[in-house]
Amino acid sequence: MQTNHYIVDDEGNFRFTSVGLEEEGPLLARAGINPTSIKTYEAYIQARKTAGPYFMDYLRDETDRMLEGKPDTVEWQAIRSIAFGSDEEQKALIEKMKRKRSFKAV
Repeated sequence: MQTNHYIVDDEGNFRFTSVGLEEEGPLLARAGINPTSIKTYEAYIQARKTAGPYFMDYLRDETDRMLEGKPDTVEWQAIRSIAFGSDEEQKALIEKMKRKRSFKAV
């Protein structure tokens, strides 16, 4: 079995690809898991379950990293609010966007 993130050989040995290490390593590290210590697909599945509670914080940090240096538009604020914000924050941004002429709420 092979994906962009990992390879499982015919003997069942699991290893991450460089893409997998880059993309999944930081999330697993938050859970205290060294991705290179994962040797089977079953251990990988367990590691993902263990890292699950850290996913939203990881996603928030990755979003901030990806948007660093980019304009903080109301549209990006809305996307972050939908993913991570409170109901009140979302309602306030929707109202702000309704007032913006280039956006039409449906």
